[in-house]
Amino acid sequence: MKYSMSFWGIAKCFAIMLLASLFVTGCGSSVKRRTTGEEPFFQNEKGLAEHGKKSTLDRIYQIDPGDKAFEISDKFYTDPPRRIAILPFDNLVGGNYILNSIPIPRFSDKEKDGWNWTYANRLRRFFFGHFAAREFVDIELMYIDKMLQALGILTPNDLYKVPAQELGRLLDADALIYGQVTDYKNSYYALFAQIRIGLHIKCVSTEDGSIFFEGEHKRYDNDIRVATNPLDFIIASFQNYMSLGDIYAARASEEVVRELVIRIPIVTTFIEEEEQRIKDRINTKLSYLTTPDTGALNEDKGGNTTALSVQDKTQTVSPEEPSAKEDDQSIGYGTKTELKSES
Repeated sequence: MKYSMSFWGIAKCFAIMLLASLFVTGCGSSVKRRTTGEEPFFQNEKGLAEHGKKSTLDRIYQIDPGDKAFEISDKFYTDPPRRIAILPFDNLVGGNYILNSIPIPRFSDKEKDGWNWTYANRLRRFFFGHFAAREFVDIELMYIDKMLQALGILTPNDLYKVPAQELGRLLDADALIYGQVTDYKNSYYALFAQIRIGLHIKCVSTEDGSIFFEGEHKRYDNDIRVATNPLDFIIASFQNYMSLGDIYAARASEEVVRELVIRIPIVTTFIEEEEQRIKDRINTKLSYLTTPDTGALNEDKGGNTTALSVQDKTQTVSPEEPSAKEDDQSIGYGTKTELKSES
């Protein structure tokens, strides 16, 4: 009886704390501005090359050895690629749900194939999201996928058969990123749970097939809990079971790709070239804009000053440059197309 009262007392306290938390959250949902609105944009971002990278202390605290390796060639520093295409990732683990190193088969081969693609493409989309924020020119994933489908490149074996030079010509890319999912499994032992995800990437030049950079990283997302009585054991076991959910796998996937992308050196020349291109565009296309180089706004015949449109403010790519999504080739979908080198 005493144990029962203790349990209901704990449950009552927990319910009160939950209601109080919800009440405070609801009351504090309206956020008031604590700044003037005059704080400047475009300052030097702190820790740009380090933010999100785990330290040794972080790995010890999280019990995450984080197996990692990353190599960068000299060619990347002397002649870095600008336009990069991220190809579909190859899943070396498969589409089965792996629990405690035991593959649990899916109901059908079609479902297995679907999960095989899902696991790999989740990591690819996370990688693209982080990579798109970098100074490189990325090519949209939808464009890449539609082009590969049109060429009949439908499997990893199909993809590896096509030379990087040929794919680069078709995708208008200076380099290609190949990815391989090396780990995607869960472990559950009541008081211990782990999500383990690994990814290997390789950036290949479309000029000569050489490697710009290559790396691999694994994320060990561990949950270890302590139980001193049967009730604690039940609660801890349930919490660890919940920690194997999809949202935790997404967090682990995001961390894997973040650690890889952050190890790609920053190409300052691309940033400087972009700044110069913007200046040239302002001087040649928007001569009426007030800048240190152009002076005051031009006045029209009626004495009114012209204003800069939102589109002109945001557009930095020269209209003479071809879009990655434009292609004048007519290719039949679903057929194996013979790839020939340009003469």
